[in-house]
Amino acid sequence: YNARIEKVQIINFRLLQDYINGQSPLTGEILNCNHVLNIIMNFTAHNMFIVDMASEDWSDHMAKNRVPGANQGFCQSMRPGWENMVINVDFHDPNLKIPAESLINVVAKILNKTDEELLSKTLSEDEIKKLERTLTGLQIRIVHRGNPKTKYIIDGLSKELTKDIKFRDDKGFLVKAVDFFPREFQWALRYTLLPCLIVKKKLFMPMDVCEVMPGNKYCWFNNNYDSMLGMIKISTENQARFQHVESRVKNILKFFNTENIKELGMDIDNRMMTVNGRVLNPPIITCDEGGQQTEVQTEKGRWTFENQVVKIGKPLENWSLVILCGERHNRFDSIQEFLNQLCNMLNEIGLNVITVPEVMYANKQGNIEQALAIAYQKAHINKKISPQLIVCIMPTHSKQLYSEIKRVSDTVLGIPTQCITADKVTFKWNKQLLANIGLKINAKLGGHNWSLSKSDLSLITEVPTMLLGADISHPNVLTKVKRSITGMCGSMDLSAATYIGRSSVQKETHNPTIEVLEELVSELLFNYKERNKVLPQRILYYRAGLTPSQFRGTLNAEIISLKAAFTKTYEKNMPKLTFIIAEKSNHTRFLPDNPQDADRFGNCQPGTVVDKGIVFEKEFDFYLQSHPGINSKARPTHYHVLYDENNFNSDLIQSLTYHLCYLSATCTHAISFVPPIAYARNIAERARMY
Repeated sequence: YNARIEKVQIINFRLLQDYINGQSPLTGEILNCNHVLNIIMNFTAHNMFIVDMASEDWSDHMAKNRVPGANQGFCQSMRPGWENMVINVDFHDPNLKIPAESLINVVAKILNKTDEELLSKTLSEDEIKKLERTLTGLQIRIVHRGNPKTKYIIDGLSKELTKDIKFRDDKGFLVKAVDFFPREFQWALRYTLLPCLIVKKKLFMPMDVCEVMPGNKYCWFNNNYDSMLGMIKISTENQARFQHVESRVKNILKFFNTENIKELGMDIDNRMMTVNGRVLNPPIITCDEGGQQTEVQTEKGRWTFENQVVKIGKPLENWSLVILCGERHNRFDSIQEFLNQLCNMLNEIGLNVITVPEVMYANKQGNIEQALAIAYQKAHINKKISPQLIVCIMPTHSKQLYSEIKRVSDTVLGIPTQCITADKVTFKWNKQLLANIGLKINAKLGGHNWSLSKSDLSLITEVPTMLLGADISHPNVLTKVKRSITGMCGSMDLSAATYIGRSSVQKETHNPTIEVLEELVSELLFNYKERNKVLPQRILYYRAGLTPSQFRGTLNAEIISLKAAFTKTYEKNMPKLTFIIAEKSNHTRFLPDNPQDADRFGNCQPGTVVDKGIVFEKEFDFYLQSHPGINSKARPTHYHVLYDENNFNSDLIQSLTYHLCYLSATCTHAISFVPPIAYARNIAERARMY
């Protein structure tokens, strides 16, 4: 090849230094400086073709946890910090990559079927949907022609079975695929009850002659709950993570000893940074007991709900229970015992169960919409009120079955559902599990589980305030709906416990800006006024789903939409807006300097805030680890206050943000980011199921 190199511009690093010192605003030239530094930093690693899977200890670690094909990689970035530049180095969470393998073997793993079953039985409609969703986007090669092996990307599955596929050959004769392949390639097709693959939008390829290319991501891992648990374990061990990162920096990356760095006159410390942080006080959680307000004690971000009563409990009269495992696979006495204990717990925590529902059985591979419609009719015990709830017992953690249940209940029947896996019903239930299920049911019925003291929510209780949360779910290779979907919610009371949600489909896929933000906010403001007879005077807008490079552009565009919604809704006295971006996916981790200050997994305590050292001095941002370690992991969320008409100080914003994390209606522990964002994300993901 001939390459021509042209001089484009001079990179002046003094501009970056002036920005760090607070002597210059953020400009495109400064962003270019930072981009060039990252290229230089990554050059050494890329030039060495570092693949951490070659590391013996991590390979063994993957094998021990039985997650085949899981590759662990590095990620590193340089960015402005407190008076200097800082480098963030971390292991990238492992991607599952498929080795070269017969496509038939992969299909068997996806569907959990034997070879004999694939040869003798046709697939159900649900199994075909699951297979198509999982295989679409995978790279394959065909093996019946010998070398070279032609490569394709799977676009979908045929509606016809392989045994029924016909096409015209080169001579124009209509032939069957099962006759053509033995005649032309001496390759008898065995799996004729499977559909064919669709490649290049119009070519049909029998699965018998296909092999999965090595290095593909995803596949059956996404449908395998045990593999998911193993992957979580690999990616979340905190102390081991720190030790391995430090070892790689010193022994492999060697920032301090590369010629490129030396030529720039840069000096890089190869030790972990030590930063100052503090632990915020947890809020006071209040419930009701005998009509009296009681305080619930929290311990390290957790609490139990035994012997407590919800703030506002909803009576439960019209409901049903449907078991999607098939009658012959369940012990009736175990199910009845679970149902009785659940009803007792619902009464204990204040829901007032009036009737015990009839148990109904259905086939998980049958017509879910029809089964839920029958369950809906069985739930209509008191004809004066509408059915309130359907409890669904699922055989396993099945994303496809769960999605279908939610689609039908939300868009066809208009009734909430509570899904529970069968193992919880027959083997693993205890009082805490029953209480947690009860809390979810109460929230879905419109109840209020607990609240915080007024002093802990002073920013909300002193002045009518609405919390807005927004997130965008973007499609990936396995997503059936190839559109970006917005989820948004707004708080409707002074206790920040009740929310109303909205969703919308973006016209432009992967657009980071919410296209109909003005309309969504206007609707939520109307709902707030309808409930409270007054409009909020403060708006705290928590936004997620953005990368740092998208912050400023999205901020400018969405402030215009927010202000337009205010102008449309308010006649005068516009609300004051605070715009906060929550960066959920980051590679920053904290490890206490004193091991005695850590939890049993080596994490910092819930409420840990860091707002110096690794953040930029001139900006209003902070890291907050609000939740206890779950599956040994505790990841801080990086909050950026980009626009603040309310002139809040950092202590107020940090305390409010932390306290809100105790108000998730679905669990008895603080969550990793504020509920408005958690609910918005759930809304977007739920809308994708429709």
